[in-house]
Amino acid sequence: MKKEKQQPNQNDHSEYNPSLSEYDQEQTEPEIVPHQRSIRKSTGWATLIIIGMAILGSFFTTSYSDEGTEEEVVANRISKTTTAGESLIKDETNSNIRAKDFEVTNAGTDGGEARMLIWDFNKEDLDEVAILVDGVPVKEKLIITENAAALSIPVPSKVTISGVKDVGGGISYAVKFPNNETTYFNVVSVGQSNTYTVLPRP
Repeated sequence: MKKEKQQPNQNDHSEYNPSLSEYDQEQTEPEIVPHQRSIRKSTGWATLIIIGMAILGSFFTTSYSDEGTEEEVVANRISKTTTAGESLIKDETNSNIRAKDFEVTNAGTDGGEARMLIWDFNKEDLDEVAILVDGVPVKEKLIITENAAALSIPVPSKVTISGVKDVGGGISYAVKFPNNETTYFNVVSVGQSNTYTVLPRP
């Protein structure tokens, strides 16, 4: 009796087909890149940092957009956008402003206290001023720097800032009352004074 020749089973997948298997593997396996996760993480962090810096940069570049350039802000004498301790001018110059007395409105509640900040908005050169409140010295010698010094001022009152020592280029300074969110730019000569009439809210 003749044995029938066994035909290969078309449905038998156990037989290894090298060319098909390699092709399938290339199509289905994800491409492996060394340090792929690290690269993706680094790219993500870099993107976030760039976005953050762009937002921060836009904040600083637009802080004067409504009031003009730094020189124009100082020349206008009063600012609502300047932050305490901000150095607007890098050279020792007073931007051609003159000494001036100011009336500070909405400084605080009547009978209360207002916070006053004072600093050198110009190139820091360690000039010195004296501060009096209603004629009484509260700081006989204050070295003004780019770091704002804080004082508590009664409301109402009259604050007098006198020039004590000019290291060179004139004594330039800024005063800010956070309660009314206003900064006042001024200059004073040695032996001369500026006054700030501090008034309460209506």
